[in-house]
Amino acid sequence: MVGTSFKIVANLDKVVYNTHKENMLAQKHKETPYIAVFKIHTGEEFIASVIEETSSEYIIKNPLCIVSTAKGPQFAPLLMLGEPGKPVKLSKPVVATTDAGVEIESQYESITTGIALPQKSAIITS
Repeated sequence: MVGTSFKIVANLDKVVYNTHKENMLAQKHKETPYIAVFKIHTGEEFIASVIEETSSEYIIKNPLCIVSTAKGPQFAPLLMLGEPGKPVKLSKPVVATTDAGVEIESQYESITTGIALPQKSAIITS
């Protein structure tokens, strides 16, 4: 009887594990390309354009981090020795990923494309 109980528990664990694994694989990815902010296990945060996403990795392009300079915070390449514009593999899991704020995304696009997007104008009525 003890052996039977063990088999049932083992089977339940397998079912729970398989269900969890299937749910992880069933998660839908965003349509690429898209811009995202990442935080990795070392604590570093950076922004990048995701050009492909699989269950085990992100393929990103133009990853930029923020560094402090005498002029204040500035964007800098995440990989100083990497070839600019070449895709980079980022293994999952990462600590966190989210959409970039509107202002940060606009600055990122301006830097990576060379196209400065116009500032939103505000109409003041009194």
